[in-house]
Amino acid sequence: MTSGRILIVDDERFFRDLFQEMLTARGHQVRVAASGEEALRILAGERFDLLVTDLVMPGVDGISLLRDARARDPELAAVAVTGQEDVKLAVQAMKAGCEDFLTKPVDRAELAAVVERILERARLKREHSALLTENMQFARSQALFRRCMGILATLDLERLQDLTLSVLARITDAQGAALWLADDKGQLQLRAYRGIIERSVLPPRIDLKENDLAGSIRAGNPFAAPGAPPGETFYVPLVVDEEPVGLALLADRASGRFGADEHASALAVADFAAIAVRNARRFQALERLGLRDRETAAYNLSYFVDYAGKEFYKARRYGRQFSLALVSIDNIDQMRKEAGRDLFRAAMRDLVSAVARVVRDADILAKVAENEYYVLLPETDYFGALMFLRRAVEEVRREESVRLLEQRVPLLLSMGAATFPKDGEDFDELLHWCRARTEEQRGSLVRRMHLADLEPSAFWELADILLTESARLPETTPSARRPAEVDLFAAAQREAAREVGRDPRARGLVYLGRPGGADALPLLADLPRPEASWRVGDSPVRIFILGSRGNGEPPLHPLVTPVFVEGDPRLSAHEFLLFLGENAAYGLLQKPGGTLFHTSDVPLVDMLVSKLQAAYDLQPV
Repeated sequence: MTSGRILIVDDERFFRDLFQEMLTARGHQVRVAASGEEALRILAGERFDLLVTDLVMPGVDGISLLRDARARDPELAAVAVTGQEDVKLAVQAMKAGCEDFLTKPVDRAELAAVVERILERARLKREHSALLTENMQFARSQALFRRCMGILATLDLERLQDLTLSVLARITDAQGAALWLADDKGQLQLRAYRGIIERSVLPPRIDLKENDLAGSIRAGNPFAAPGAPPGETFYVPLVVDEEPVGLALLADRASGRFGADEHASALAVADFAAIAVRNARRFQALERLGLRDRETAAYNLSYFVDYAGKEFYKARRYGRQFSLALVSIDNIDQMRKEAGRDLFRAAMRDLVSAVARVVRDADILAKVAENEYYVLLPETDYFGALMFLRRAVEEVRREESVRLLEQRVPLLLSMGAATFPKDGEDFDELLHWCRARTEEQRGSLVRRMHLADLEPSAFWELADILLTESARLPETTPSARRPAEVDLFAAAQREAAREVGRDPRARGLVYLGRPGGADALPLLADLPRPEASWRVGDSPVRIFILGSRGNGEPPLHPLVTPVFVEGDPRLSAHEFLLFLGENAAYGLLQKPGGTLFHTSDVPLVDMLVSKLQAAYDLQPV
């Protein structure tokens, strides 16, 4: 246990005495002050390892005290104590240099743990600084320390990533550098790179549970890159409290090879950067608390615009993609009028909560207007955005308040998505395509024929509706019925195969159903061959053929997964092809010798795929 000299500042005697008793019992030397003015007088004549201060005090408040104290002693660690509702004050305290904060009433164990952690970190910093001083020239160590302090003072995560790489490259003379940071699942995601380095050889993610580097990363020390010549490339982990938060790669030293001095310098920077990353994420989480809509807990538009601007910057600089989704409640006035105030408010709150359950930690859900919300989906392609919208609708429909509301008035929910850079390279372009696809959904047969009311697994019921000639199709729709045609079914398969090969990086799903086995299907004949320029095993497209076992079952294409469905009379009487991808959507249903229905209505194709997956227990992608 590390003991230290601690100054407690609080205008309430109860808390001064309580904190003093707690910390003295743990072996610390404790002094107390009843005001900010008294604390400054004490600090003028004495040195302390840690300052624990209340934020709300008469006269010199906690924020001012922190600034003055840090100006006198930049190495003084500080902990802020705040009430449950003082979120903005806690954010200001972090900006003023506070390393942690506690909320009243303070838990005894939590206070002890925070104090121990900060004092131990201060002790390690002092020891580390002493080692640096012994092994480096004085001027170089001072310059390095100033750079580390700059890193530690940076609370903007995007700026911190670039600054960390810049400092690491400069102090080690590396001509190439890359940085991975841990996400909410514990995987290291590539966040930044610079200099002479081949982007294609950098893995986009490193799984700490499975990767061969995991043990070396958790050890926390610099290590040579496996397979690289000695001294040419090395990794330095970013570890805080024994938890990896990042990994930096440094390559191609401008003069000579990397040695022990470069490893030591990089490790010093990495230690500070790891703490800075954790502080930046805490600050980001605190900042978000004050930027949410009170009624729905969605972020406000100003925060969304700021976050989106950073996402555009990252996407342009590092060649990434992201998606923007628009969620619109089309009949909100009717719902408010017919559902009643309490049910309406409960349904709106639960609707937003349902969408929020689908988003990841990195996604941003923002309220634009009472009936409109934006969702920013970093590192998500258009196919991923479509899957997000589907899951969001499913979650919304599960809400009890939404189901009660729909007993009085239908919920008309329209959604659309667009992806950078495929659909546009600025916000206005992406929003234009979001609105266009939202309009497409409003005009879809799903809305116009009230198909959303069907059960999740009602694929064949939906197929019967679409194939029934008595169910009249609207005149303006990208859908049509006609007599069944073998040639059209074959042509649709060949076009789906060509679409798969047209953009091998685009994600997609193909479902093909027919009586019998997979013998002589045009789809199989026209799919790209394994000897093509791209590797079939890496294709993000998945193809499933549903049917009964054939005679001898010839080897299928590597992209194809057979799904054997024996004795299903509905499958025996129908043929279908469903294609849903980033660049196209198409559906064809037919009864051989009867009626054919085909469509390029994206929401309808997505519904057909969803209900087919539910009907045959196929794993959603």
